[in-house]
Amino acid sequence: MAGTVGGARTAAPLPTVTWKTFIPSARRATCPLARAAADPTAFDQVYDRYAQRMLLFFTRRVLDVDTAMDLTAETFAEVLAKREQFRGTTDEEEAGWVFAIARSQVSRYWRRGDVEREAVRRFSVQVPQISDAEAERVETLAGIHQLKPVLAEALDALPPDQRRAVELRVIGELGYSEIATALSVSEDVVRARVSRGLRAMAQLLDRRGVSLETAA
Repeated sequence: MAGTVGGARTAAPLPTVTWKTFIPSARRATCPLARAAADPTAFDQVYDRYAQRMLLFFTRRVLDVDTAMDLTAETFAEVLAKREQFRGTTDEEEAGWVFAIARSQVSRYWRRGDVEREAVRRFSVQVPQISDAEAERVETLAGIHQLKPVLAEALDALPPDQRRAVELRVIGELGYSEIATALSVSEDVVRARVSRGLRAMAQLLDRRGVSLETAA
């Protein structure tokens, strides 16, 4: 604002301008994943926030807790590896980004019949082993027991070779190599039958109105 000094008019002072004025403000990291880009220790909060949700998410899709554990470990390792690519700031954006990676893992599992372990190996992640009681608890939380009548219908609808492979893998809890020996086929064939069978079951459940998205 202009003023006068000794009768002479003076100009208003200019606002202080520094080089910082011309630099856009950095995005404000309000969610743990955004902070983890610069501070890897913040990733612990990401894990604590999503670990149980993600395990249940996978269990409802692959119907096998051990496989769900492997998928959970690989997903978190991939999220850690790609954390600097996350451009969101809110909890909603964070959850959407994390579960987009989780869904990609499911799709890859169904195509391959096996869990990708590239990120797990890169970070030397040790997948924890869980007891039978813990696995039972996970299945209960995931609502697998309530789905049993519908799952039985979906299983019966599979071609015989896929149905037997899924039975041995999910119900019999056998490893792929053990199933291959029992069925006198290669391990690759077993993986293909299991993945196709699980995918077909998921599609039938969806047509029956049983949503597998509720765990997310």
